[in-house]
Amino acid sequence: MTAPTDSKQATTQGLIEVDLPVTSSDVSASGPSAPARYYFNLTNGDSMIRDSEGITASSLQAAVVAAMEAVEELRAQDPLNSDEWQGWRLEIVDATGQAVQVIPLDARSAH
Repeated sequence: MTAPTDSKQATTQGLIEVDLPVTSSDVSASGPSAPARYYFNLTNGDSMIRDSEGITASSLQAAVVAAMEAVEELRAQDPLNSDEWQGWRLEIVDATGQAVQVIPLDARSAH
C-alpha cells in the first residue's frame, strides 16, 4: 500500500484537538476516576499516522465518544471520496502504548 498522502496528514489534525467535557455519565459508580491521556492513531496496517498530542478523557468511554465524533467528522469532510479511507482504522491508544479500541474508517463500517 502507499504511504498516507499529505491530505490525510492534514485531515488528521482535527483528530488530536477533540476533547469532551466531563459529564456525570463519565463518572463511575465508585467515584470519579483520574483523567487519562488517549491517542488517536490512524493506520492501514502498513502505514501509521501517529497522534503525538492525544486527548485527556475521564474514561475510556469518553475517549471512544470523542473518537467516534472525530471519525464521523473525517467521513463527512469528503463523503464522495470515502474509498480513500478503505482499509484504514483509528486506534485509541492509552499512555502505555496499548491499543484499547479500534474504529474502522471504511465507509461500509459506518453506522
